[in-house]
Amino acid sequence: MEENELKNSKEETAGETVPDLGKFKSVDALLRAYGELEAEFTRRSQKLKALEEASVQKSAEAGAVREDDLYRMVNENEGVRARVLSDYLASLKGVPLLTNSGVGVTAKNVVPKTFQEAGSIALGYLKKSKE
Repeated sequence: MEENELKNSKEETAGETVPDLGKFKSVDALLRAYGELEAEFTRRSQKLKALEEASVQKSAEAGAVREDDLYRMVNENEGVRARVLSDYLASLKGVPLLTNSGVGVTAKNVVPKTFQEAGSIALGYLKKSKE
């Protein structure tokens, strides 16, 4: 079988072995066609890369626009803004307070019944933060 393949892929001309070049008449024609094919492949690859980069850039710009639009819409809608803030505050475990030193403390959710009671609770937090 190898012998048949050799006969099919090569021809013998005046004692020389000539490779089977298919539709090409000479090695030079084959090399020229390969060069043209390689150049076309390079052009298409470069064009594809440029299109991909443009698509990524366009997607990034569209994402930034969507985020800005969403922020603007939330700020313009009082109900949505209040709901977002309410959900955020509800997720906290107590109300964060800052003392003179800038150190945060978390206060338990205590609802005072009088103004005097509110003052004593606040003083208690401040005294504990100094300790």
